[in-house]
Amino acid sequence: MEFLRTHSVRIVAALAALTPLLVARWPGIDWYALAAVAAALLGAGEVAQRVENNKTSEALRQTSPLDELAAIHMQLAQRERDLAR
Repeated sequence: MEFLRTHSVRIVAALAALTPLLVARWPGIDWYALAAVAAALLGAGEVAQRVENNKTSEALRQTSPLDELAAIHMQLAQRERDLAR
């Protein structure tokens, strides 16, 4: 499941890229089947987009180590100012 979560957009993109190749390889393909595949790819693309949006939201909620370092730097700068007085 982690593989799907990590690479969902890549998987959907690969399947979407393969669809025209299938049509070129088998020109007599049933159009109803092709429409079903296209609809499934659209649905999978929507799910993949939501997964990516959730991952982005989770990443934005996490504290950056750089923010913590900046806070430590500000504390050290304040101590230096206090000692200089």
